[in-house]
Amino acid sequence: MISVGFDVSGLDPAFKSHAQRGIGRYVQELSRFLQVVDEPDLSVRWFDHTSLMKNGVMPRAIECLPCGRTTLKQQLLYPLRLNAGQMRDFTLLHFPAHMDAPAWSVKPFVLTVLDLIPLILKDLYRANRPSWRFMFARWLELRAIRQAVVLLAISETTAKDLERVLGISRERIVVTPLGVDQRFFEVERLRNEAHADARTAFRSRLGIPDQREIVLYVGGHDERKNIATLVAIASGAVREAQRAGRKAPVLVLAGRVHSDAEKSRLADAVRRYELEQDTINLGFVSDEDLLTLYAESSVFLFPSLYEGFGLPVLEALAAGVPVVSSNTSAMPEVIGTCGELFDPRDIEAGVRALVGMLADPARRKDLRVRGRERARLFTWEETGRTTVEAYRLAGDILATERVFSKDSASASGPVRRAVPDRGIV
Repeated sequence: MISVGFDVSGLDPAFKSHAQRGIGRYVQELSRFLQVVDEPDLSVRWFDHTSLMKNGVMPRAIECLPCGRTTLKQQLLYPLRLNAGQMRDFTLLHFPAHMDAPAWSVKPFVLTVLDLIPLILKDLYRANRPSWRFMFARWLELRAIRQAVVLLAISETTAKDLERVLGISRERIVVTPLGVDQRFFEVERLRNEAHADARTAFRSRLGIPDQREIVLYVGGHDERKNIATLVAIASGAVREAQRAGRKAPVLVLAGRVHSDAEKSRLADAVRRYELEQDTINLGFVSDEDLLTLYAESSVFLFPSLYEGFGLPVLEALAAGVPVVSSNTSAMPEVIGTCGELFDPRDIEAGVRALVGMLADPARRKDLRVRGRERARLFTWEETGRTTVEAYRLAGDILATERVFSKDSASASGPVRRAVPDRGIV
């Protein structure tokens, strides 16, 4: 019997870096699947890694320190508690985000790797976060990745990055693509059934001008999201519409801005490209409003430099919103031939792609249908199934290591670690 402890800290609303981003959605959907999984050789229960570090004398002492409190808790206190009390009952743990695992742990664990973006785009991240603390945090994350028994990669791109950048053996990697919530497929019904008065009222409440086509962006605002290019491309589409005598589109952004630096980057870009009257930044929106936004939007624009998967793009496809996206990393895996791809460092190419999409209603209608069909290939059930296979692979590796460790006492030569081939990677 394999007993797995699944970390559900990403569901805590106070854990904003997870709960309000794609990590939170991943944890929510995967925990739903694991709650009902019926496997005689597998038991899955929950723990919250943040709660393990709250009580006792040591956490209170660490809180009195002037700096380094989070790192000390996660790398000193946390590993001790992972193998204490009820945590001892677990065969292994599953951390659904690679930044949450400790760099040292006596308890075996599997780890979901979302991306290696700080390494892939290291020059960009080094320029914006040059502090030793940032570099030390990345070193700790990489050590945790290398310590995991099995790694879950959320895309083939991320799996290849683990091999290429970190030299991880493919035998230790299981690709578990993300899924899409059924609610996004219901957007088509909202689009067809919405009354004109209700649509006008919705736009008025959010401050979106009536009768203007919406170019929608959903996501974060960190460096790799390429927000300045997003604004530049939208500005080019607005200017082209004005030159052609058509009503210009409006750029609508949905997603929380997490820092003053992100706010400043967006404001600078809007001002530089003279898009103040054509940009609406909604910040965080409710799930209900998000679905209605998709129903109202003409095009989904996503010029990200790099994505471990690209969940917003998949959700847009399911919602029937034609996608204009960058052609890098995992985006082609998700989109296939059901959208328009361009080089995210080429603003003119992005403008051409967006203008062409806005000017071609017939193509947009075709992509609404094909995009929804494409999105149905990605299900949370498949994510859950491949995750369970990863647990079994980890169990096999641990069992093999125990056998070899017992035999090593009488072995005359070095013991080599054997990894069973289950044919799942």
